[in-house]
Amino acid sequence: MSPSGIDRVDLAYLQWLRSLGPAEYLVNGMAGFAVIDRQLGDVFADKLAAIWRGDKQGLAPKVLRPVRDTAQLLRMAGKWRARRRGLEAIHAAERLHDLCRETDQLDLLDISAGEGSYRVVAGWRGKDRRGCFFGISHSLLGRTAYLAALSRHADLKRVFFIHDTIPCDYPEYCKEHEGAKHLLRLRNAFRYATHLIVNSEYTAGRLEHWRRNLGAPEVPVEVIPIGADEGVIRHAGSHLPPVPPARPYFMVLGTIEPRKNHALLIHLWRSFVDSMPADRIPELVLVGRRGWDNESVFRQLDRCECLRGHVREMNGVRDEDLWPLLRGARAMLFPSFVEGWGMPMIEALTLGVPVIGSDIPPFREAGQGIPELLSPLDGNGWAARIHDYTQADSPGRAAQEERLTRFRPPTWKQHFEKVSGLLGSQAMGV
Repeated sequence: MSPSGIDRVDLAYLQWLRSLGPAEYLVNGMAGFAVIDRQLGDVFADKLAAIWRGDKQGLAPKVLRPVRDTAQLLRMAGKWRARRRGLEAIHAAERLHDLCRETDQLDLLDISAGEGSYRVVAGWRGKDRRGCFFGISHSLLGRTAYLAALSRHADLKRVFFIHDTIPCDYPEYCKEHEGAKHLLRLRNAFRYATHLIVNSEYTAGRLEHWRRNLGAPEVPVEVIPIGADEGVIRHAGSHLPPVPPARPYFMVLGTIEPRKNHALLIHLWRSFVDSMPADRIPELVLVGRRGWDNESVFRQLDRCECLRGHVREMNGVRDEDLWPLLRGARAMLFPSFVEGWGMPMIEALTLGVPVIGSDIPPFREAGQGIPELLSPLDGNGWAARIHDYTQADSPGRAAQEERLTRFRPPTWKQHFEKVSGLLGSQAMGV
């Protein structure tokens, strides 16, 4: 079990909030949410963090079962399936801008997602709540009745993190109906948030675009970059030399999905097999789980005999194994068509690993002028950079290594100092 980028942000916020005082744990189900025992929540969170760092023991049944039981009590699977059929009336990829002006269609999406069944458990209903409620995951923003219930607490600041607007901007790269679902999330963010946090100026600009299209009210939006993982920073400060690899290799980190543009690299490596001696071909290491709507890439990974021994797919890599593997790479490759930020890029640069990435606004913003950036469609340019960086005396890689000495990664300490400044110490209880 390895975390996604949003999972890591979730955990960082939880650890920060716990450092300020006791936190309340709410388990979300399809019919509502319930408060679970604080001690149980602490144990679950600590163990999950340990697993992501490399603990192979897993969660004990006595810890996992109460959380599962709580979630199960909230499920209304039959109603969920019935309401889900309402999605057939939504044509996300073709009509997103029309949906901005058709609130009845968005209301239909509310119903189709089972939002009408939401209830607030007695532990929160009818009580005055002060302080801050943080929603880090996008999935929370699709739960309209849940957010409406929270908004009844006038003194409760509701802070939501918007990681990107990709499903609305590029629905063709996402699962079916995801564009319409994300439009609902954005509408709810503007309707129920008191503060919005985004990870980049690019995301802030796209969020404003959709706010205007929705005709939604203005909400304070703060750009606060995500901090580099503490494990990465510790590993970077250890000064341990990377283990010399048996052969040069390049890494890609992230879910194998269409917008990440793994197809470009697969085709490049096939061309390397055709044009280079086998012992001169660098290895391509793909770290990340398989995503959706990428069958052509999956077929090549599964069936293409000429890629065997040259392209390696890895999944479920734990942090303590990932960071040394990353440090040994000739470069990290990020040929994405679109991103909201560049967390894996930040992690690579923090470890002193050169990056070759797409020339897109979030990467220009995150990279601080250090990576080599080029069009995600420039196959010849990518091939030339990879050939150069493979060489032990690569001039391009040496130049980037020199630039890397001035890289300053964003930290979680800086991030949360800005969040505290945004909300005020009284609201944070400090």
